[in-house]
Amino acid sequence: MDVTYFINYFVTMLVVCNPLIAVPVLLNLTQGSTKEQRHSIALWSGISLAVILVLATLIGGPILDFLGVRVGAFQFAGGIIVFLIALSMLNAEVSPMRQNPNESNDMRPNITVVPLAIPLMAGPGAFSAAIIASHAHSSVFDLLILSLCGIGVGATAAIVLYFAAPIETKLGSSGINILTRVGGLILASLAVEISFRGLASLGVL
Repeated sequence: MDVTYFINYFVTMLVVCNPLIAVPVLLNLTQGSTKEQRHSIALWSGISLAVILVLATLIGGPILDFLGVRVGAFQFAGGIIVFLIALSMLNAEVSPMRQNPNESNDMRPNITVVPLAIPLMAGPGAFSAAIIASHAHSSVFDLLILSLCGIGVGATAAIVLYFAAPIETKLGSSGINILTRVGGLILASLAVEISFRGLASLGVL
């Protein structure tokens, strides 16, 4: 077990999911709600995110095998997706792959799963990273650690969203944009690394 790898994986998933992006969305969608209702939505959004990441970790690999998709090809495509998300973050924007105008205009009463967990936090980049990691570390123990990382990301997201109002007040839109851009720069570097590993696996490099 490579402890450094799992730490990097946790950080990558946290940056990819980026709960800070969901803060203004949560506040906007819960206008007129009580503090208790907003806290409940925040906690259930984190739980939903954790469940989604664990499922992607456990069944993502078998799905790729069933479809006959090589890991290297999926790594390369996943790296491109993550890089596009990083570019949006560098511009302090929400990537269209996370949420499109139709999804933002069609809000359902229960917003914990859609749009907060999917696609705002658990978008294509998160699914790609989870599936790539589960293929590279497929032992039962490694999958358990990866699943725990997913649960940790969900718990972190729940905490961030739970304190959404004071976070936005303290940081302001400028502060959140700065953190988003820094995260985007880190994510872009990780995306390039993922793509190069995919090309190396395919024998291109």
